[in-house]
Amino acid sequence: MANVKTVPAGEASAHLTSADATSTHQLIRDKVVEWLRAEGRLTSDRFDDDASLFELGVDSLAVATIACELERATGKKLNPDIVFDLQTINEVAEYMDGLPVRSGPDVLRRVDAPVPTQSFAPTTSDIPVAAAPQDHHAYYARLNRRVQALKDEGLYFFEPEISQHDGTWVVADGVRMLMLGSYEYLGLLEHPHLQKAAISTLEEFGTGHHGARLLTGTTTIHKELEAKLAAFMRAEDAIVFGSGYVTNLATISTLVDRDGVIIGDQWNHASIVDGCRMAGAEMMVFEHNDMDSLAEKLEMASGRRTLVVVDSVFSMDGDIIDLPMVVRLCRAHGALLMVDEAHSLGVLGKTGRGAQEYFDLGPDDIDVKMGTLSKSLASGGGFVAAREEITTYLRHHARGYIFSGALPVGQASVAIAALEVIEREPERVERLWQNVEHYSTSLRQLGFDTATSVTPIVPVMTKTDDITLAMTRLCREQGLLVVPVCFPAVPMNAPRLRTCVSALHTKAELDFALEVLARAGRETGLISG
Repeated sequence: MANVKTVPAGEASAHLTSADATSTHQLIRDKVVEWLRAEGRLTSDRFDDDASLFELGVDSLAVATIACELERATGKKLNPDIVFDLQTINEVAEYMDGLPVRSGPDVLRRVDAPVPTQSFAPTTSDIPVAAAPQDHHAYYARLNRRVQALKDEGLYFFEPEISQHDGTWVVADGVRMLMLGSYEYLGLLEHPHLQKAAISTLEEFGTGHHGARLLTGTTTIHKELEAKLAAFMRAEDAIVFGSGYVTNLATISTLVDRDGVIIGDQWNHASIVDGCRMAGAEMMVFEHNDMDSLAEKLEMASGRRTLVVVDSVFSMDGDIIDLPMVVRLCRAHGALLMVDEAHSLGVLGKTGRGAQEYFDLGPDDIDVKMGTLSKSLASGGGFVAAREEITTYLRHHARGYIFSGALPVGQASVAIAALEVIEREPERVERLWQNVEHYSTSLRQLGFDTATSVTPIVPVMTKTDDITLAMTRLCREQGLLVVPVCFPAVPMNAPRLRTCVSALHTKAELDFALEVLARAGRETGLISG
């Protein structure tokens, strides 16, 4: 998450509104040089505008920082995902020159406002003529260069196509492999209780829904699921969304408006970051799990409506937020607290009820408890559990709820069944943590760096992208499905294999995984011995 403050509507005209190519190049160059100097990475400010930014030392944090500075200087809104794929100053300048200046806020006409009498149908003379033909396909092809290069080299390991599933084993891209990249932590995908619930609901309600929840999309199953989630999370009420991503987007952007402040951890999930951007509020970032940094940001936000948003378990590093201290600071500063329990539900706490149970917090210590149904609950969708005042407000103001079709009722019934299994089979949580202990300890004994992980998400740090891809290839060739993660999903200097342990893994299967990883690690020079 970047520290971004939106440009007020009246200020856009004071920015670089008619920059020619030269001034845009110079502005970007100045920002790059400024960042490199601040970080002590600048050896010479004489470099070609076609030089690779990454080779100059501009990492993922720098890209985000420079992009925010450019937005402020130009009044233009940059797409960070595209900026990540632009490799030189010239390419960034060309991209920015094609963006419109945001001269003011979007204005929506009131429904009851009088309709203008003139026709809205354009005449031929109203249609602008392009200054020059644009090859849109070439534009996107250029942004796909990294992907295409990986495919050409046989190193594209994303979206493995799974054609069969058998417990912890899958057939992916035609090869039978042990799954070591799934976040289905409790091994419920093939549980007969969940499958029976899905089939029964399908027969009773059909395959889809009748519309959005506020209209005709709510069923008794949805209401039962929300009551079940509220009880499980020790909350007064719950509201279910179509996906975890939409849950964060809709909730964050609804709870805080442009006059407020959102404070988030540096390593928060992308869905949280996007929700913050969508809200239009001032965004502040505190150093990862650094409570002094959080306290400083809360002091800066004093007097304004403030929402603090944190992951409970961080999805790339597998560490846990210092939630008791976060709660204490939020209460001291009067801030609303939202916790993303996507990777802690079914994982943390003796009975899998998440960070609240793990830290033995009170039921009202977390104001907004967000979670997903697609991980430990082996279903799909997302939810918020909170006081009734908050859930009622979200039902009637969260656009991601109001204008989305209802969660398919079959998925809702599967989530209910999963919660029932977790409640009556708590040994699954215990078995999960036994596997985590065995696997993580053994990896470290082999010489692997697992970063700060203390959960079933266990990164194998790989130092370089080349080693990451080589490790992935070697593991998959030997029947182990691991997932490579590189920039921009993680910092440029921290690529890794993101491995995940399940309660369903046997000790023999984990030992097989460790043997494959050890062979690959030695062959690539990642570990010795």
